[in-house]
Amino acid sequence: MPKYNFLCPKCQTKTHKYVPTTVEHVPCVCGEQMDRELPNTNSPTEVREVVDPYTNRKWGKDHEAVLKKRKEDHYWEVEVPRLVQTYSTETCIEQGWLVYNDKGELVINKPPSKR
Repeated sequence: MPKYNFLCPKCQTKTHKYVPTTVEHVPCVCGEQMDRELPNTNSPTEVREVVDPYTNRKWGKDHEAVLKKRKEDHYWEVEVPRLVQTYSTETCIEQGWLVYNDKGELVINKPPSKR
C-alpha cells in the first residue's frame, strides 16, 4: 500500500497513513474527515540529504565519481597490501599489485589514476 499525506481542514492536523489508492478521506481525532493531499510536484530537483555521514557530504551531481574514487583508494591503500601479504610474489606481479621501481626494488604499485 502507498503512503499518503492527509490534512484535516478543521484542526490542520497532518498525518501519514498507508492506505489503498481508492481511499480519499480518513477520520481525524477532532471528528472531521481528513482529506488526502496531492503529491508535491514542485519538489527540489536536488536531494539535500546527507549521503556520507563521515565527511558530512551531501548528494551532488558527481557523487558517483566520488564514491568510485573512495572505493578505488580503499582498494589500493587497504586491500592491495593485504593481498600482497596473502598471495605469492608471482601472483602479485601478474595482478599488477607489485612492480619494480627505478632502483630495482619490488614495491606496491600505485593506483592507476595516480600514475
